[in-house]
Amino acid sequence: MPRWFEMQPCDDTFLTTAPLLNQFSIDLPVTTATAWSECTRPGTLSWCTLITGSRYLTPPQGIDTVRELSMRPSAIKASEHYFRWEEEPNNRYRNTFYASAFTVPGLQRFAEDMLVEELATGCRLTWTFAIEPKPPLRTPLTLGSPIITSALRRTVNDTKIYFDQLSANSHH
Repeated sequence: MPRWFEMQPCDDTFLTTAPLLNQFSIDLPVTTATAWSECTRPGTLSWCTLITGSRYLTPPQGIDTVRELSMRPSAIKASEHYFRWEEEPNNRYRNTFYASAFTVPGLQRFAEDMLVEELATGCRLTWTFAIEPKPPLRTPLTLGSPIITSALRRTVNDTKIYFDQLSANSHH
């Protein structure tokens, strides 16, 4: 059993005030509904190099949903608590969670916001990651922020590749 480290909850304001903020937008060649269903299904993000699995611990699709995400290396896990879940079918979807616990010490708060918006050709996925290290690790993690940004960018790039392939395969 991994050891879990409790983290502080956060709200919307943290998405703009966190010490480490990363936001990425990618255009995907699929409908908003397809992007949303793929990004919220059990086992989502399995296409990402750094993600080894995800599973819902509560029934998915709403506020107070709890998901467990497993990452590389080894058995890194996060427990994610959703505090926003908005669905405007075929137009706009958004959810936001904070990590309530993590199997690696050092983080005080972590939140992730996912917004999927319709475009004329497909949709745009905007991902915001907000991170606050605990005081003893603020300096090292801030200095390491290019590594963190690179890992997050890898996840975003893997997602873009996945949806490009999904779209190409659906046209055959």
